[in-house]
Amino acid sequence: MLGEGRRIAAAEGRPFVIMTFDPHPLSILQPALSRPPLMSVEQRIKRLAEFSPDVLLLIGTSREFLAMTAEEFLRNIVCETLAARQLVEGVNFTFGRGARGTVQTLLEFGEALGFKTLVVPTAQTTLCDLALADVSSTLARWLVSHGRVADARRVLGRPYTLCGRVKHAGGRGKILGFPTVNLELRQIIPAHGVYSGRAIFDTQSFPAAISVGTNPTFGGCEASVEAFVLDFSGDLYERTIELELHRWIREQQAYSGPEPLRRRIAADVRLVRELAATHKGYGDL
Repeated sequence: MLGEGRRIAAAEGRPFVIMTFDPHPLSILQPALSRPPLMSVEQRIKRLAEFSPDVLLLIGTSREFLAMTAEEFLRNIVCETLAARQLVEGVNFTFGRGARGTVQTLLEFGEALGFKTLVVPTAQTTLCDLALADVSSTLARWLVSHGRVADARRVLGRPYTLCGRVKHAGGRGKILGFPTVNLELRQIIPAHGVYSGRAIFDTQSFPAAISVGTNPTFGGCEASVEAFVLDFSGDLYERTIELELHRWIREQQAYSGPEPLRRRIAADVRLVRELAATHKGYGDL
């Protein structure tokens, strides 16, 4: 969809404008039903910027903004503010009060207000089990929440990536010989388990063994995300880093004590190193 928008803008010699919104309307209208996002606002801006828009417009959603009817949105924002001549949207796009506006609304009002609309069909992708699926954020959420990060990559077009600030934790990883970074996150968290992936910060990228769960060996109860960054030594506390999740390795489990856990972590790290070296990190087991 964004690629089509960029292509049309270049062909017609017009500015290419990407419009996005934050926070999600549910967090305002029905907070109890709101869900953590697939990516932070900072991540979203970074990804959208890769399409080289002339303008990247982030609109802060509010009750007042969400109260606009579909017609008011088209007249006030699309036409008067942006002077848009061509819109590009997906088939399931909705907008305006009560989400009553649809792509059909765009097509109908476009004739009167002087803009055209290109409706882009829903993309499809083949999952690791060879099932053909429609690409959607709903499917991506389900896959991530079930630990199917290799499939999530196929839906998203990139690895599912967590982004957060490194916080101080109990330091058990260092005692076990595998010091970890623990992240503060406001995104949807993958299913509990151990994953292979990469840690990214500044311009550096390192293989990482990533654990999501409650540390059951030590009687933990609060879920956390921590990663052992291979071949790196240094202090990352208070730094913001990204963790790409490439492949689900195993379920989280409790061990009889620190030594069996240390051996299991060592085996996980060896596997992560092997996957990184052979570039097989994205596949399913």
